[in-house]
Amino acid sequence: MREAIEAVGARVLYLPPVLATGPATADPVELAAFRDLLRPPPTLQLTYGEAPSQVVDVFLPASPGPHPVAVLIHGGCWSATTAGREQMRHLGPDLTHRGVAVWSIGYRRANEAGGGYPGTYQDISAALDRLAEEAKTYHLDLSRVVFLGHSAGGHLALWAASRGSLPAESPLHAAPHLTPRAVISLGGVGDLATFARFVPVLCGLGIVERLAPADKLSEVSPAALPPAGVPVILVSGVLDRLTPPWVAYDYARAVRGRSGRAPQLINVPDAGHFDLVTPSTPAWQEVRGLIAASLELR
Repeated sequence: MREAIEAVGARVLYLPPVLATGPATADPVELAAFRDLLRPPPTLQLTYGEAPSQVVDVFLPASPGPHPVAVLIHGGCWSATTAGREQMRHLGPDLTHRGVAVWSIGYRRANEAGGGYPGTYQDISAALDRLAEEAKTYHLDLSRVVFLGHSAGGHLALWAASRGSLPAESPLHAAPHLTPRAVISLGGVGDLATFARFVPVLCGLGIVERLAPADKLSEVSPAALPPAGVPVILVSGVLDRLTPPWVAYDYARAVRGRSGRAPQLINVPDAGHFDLVTPSTPAWQEVRGLIAASLELR
């Protein structure tokens, strides 16, 4: 992977002053090990459209609530050739055990019928609107919500937090029905303008053109949108070969000075791309602590 990135002219990694957490403990989690994790079924599934991808996995704690909510947005290169929301199911029990409900969003990917621009983004909005509609039914506390996206899902989580700033004429414009306490991007992509050249190498041809047409970049790249006005936390694995720490730094640099609240950058030593969403790792313990702090869990 490193050789492939260098072949398209990647810059030398530059790590800005950030919070680095924890000592070295183990080798990074590889894709094969991540795929082999047990993924229990959700408490229930809710559809918000006719496509098979337009489904939300809901995990509910055993307690009566009202429950704070972690909105999960899966990664996978924005591509239907990878697993969808199912890849995040192993995080459901880990969070519900701590009293946090999980709203894990499936969406049409860039190379699915109806996906790309505008469909992928409209799916995220629709799934979030469904959360607002169902909150009373499932005893969900909309005053304590955090958006959590991994990899490509980090891009969509950052975008979702800023979607209310889109111009009224955009097909992506929507008045959000909830405001998260924080947005946590795990190895996510915040600046599509700087990352677009790597997408064909990492994800395949045609993805970026459908996801972020050049004339629509200002509507879909979080770095081009006004800051969300909520805390933004960018967590990177120092050994991440897919979205190295400089990807988070590019977003932070792009939004610097445009908001009184600068994004927080956290680099986790000896963590790779999948450590950030693997419950047995120190990296996930760090992420879990960020979720708890954002939701003010006791």
